[in-house]
Amino acid sequence: MQTFRSFAHVLAAGALAAGAAALAQAQDLPVVSIQSSTGPVAFAGVGYQRGIRLAVEEANARGGIHGRKINLVERDSGSDKGQAIHLVSQAIDRDRALLVLGPSTTTDGVAVAPVFNDKKTPSLSFATSDAVLKPGPWMMKFQQAPSAIAPLSARYALEKTSIRKVAFVYDRTNEGLIEYKNFFRDPFKAGGGTVVAEEAVVGSDANFLPLATKLKALDVDAVYISTYGEQAANIIVQLRQAGMPEKVRYIGTIAMVTQKFLSMAGAGAEGAIAVSDYVAGMDRPMNKAFEAGFKARWGVEPDNWAASAYSLAQVGLAALQAAGPDPTREAVREGFHKLRDVPIVVGSGLWNHKDRIPAYGAIVLTVKDGRFVAAP
Repeated sequence: MQTFRSFAHVLAAGALAAGAAALAQAQDLPVVSIQSSTGPVAFAGVGYQRGIRLAVEEANARGGIHGRKINLVERDSGSDKGQAIHLVSQAIDRDRALLVLGPSTTTDGVAVAPVFNDKKTPSLSFATSDAVLKPGPWMMKFQQAPSAIAPLSARYALEKTSIRKVAFVYDRTNEGLIEYKNFFRDPFKAGGGTVVAEEAVVGSDANFLPLATKLKALDVDAVYISTYGEQAANIIVQLRQAGMPEKVRYIGTIAMVTQKFLSMAGAGAEGAIAVSDYVAGMDRPMNKAFEAGFKARWGVEPDNWAASAYSLAQVGLAALQAAGPDPTREAVREGFHKLRDVPIVVGSGLWNHKDRIPAYGAIVLTVKDGRFVAAP
């Protein structure tokens, strides 16, 4: 009898502990991060996931949001649009997410936007194109559109360099990269520049020797490459192999600003121009703390993807804070619309938006001695 009572006591204690754990978990704020941690966009997705996790860990160490911890659930879309759609439905229906961060790309963001709006769940997207906002009010975005920052590199090319004749190579399957190309091209032409050629590729292309031979025969000062960074590096390597003159410079989008691009392109990257919203070493207290914290947590220096993700998480956490102590999905969405002057580590250091269109500034970079630095 004593044994039975002891066993019953253990069961009761275990049930109470399980109930307490379940209650504690229920009181946590569920946030799901869906990134491309593997696959062709992993160069960005890994940094995105690390930056978000660091921001959440720091917030939880400070006591969470209104005294409630953030329960961060991480999912990997594998850089696959179909998988991203599946994970979004899972985040909404199973994980009961108050807020979803991601996916990592414009293509995936546009694909999943109708799901978020149909199920009335807020998403803070990494998509650059404003097209992600069109399905409805539950889609929010952190990053500025190409229309806001691509003209900066066009202006720099016209005012600070001798570049006047440009050929374009762009990924025709990615809406954001197409917009980057267009929003460089149009102000460049309006300012007196000449477009010599526009050549389309797809993200899976790897053999660019025929394209390189064609471009080498043209009289150009620069080639604008609107593809992901690894593909841009491959194009530059093959252009140089085909005999493209060394005086020809290369211009790219924020997708070019990666360590992988620098290592793959090698000497061919020297002098390349790109527009970004982050460069290491900006003299701001939050940036210094972020860079030190990231290095301590992950053992590497943060890149622009990690900085963007850390900043996106700051905006997401601010929306949760604005939603009040007992947030609902609707309250998080409304909280987002109230946000002004959110401190971040990219751009000007302050994030703002008007009607879900973000604005926070950008920087023109160039490659010098194998590193991206602020352009002179």
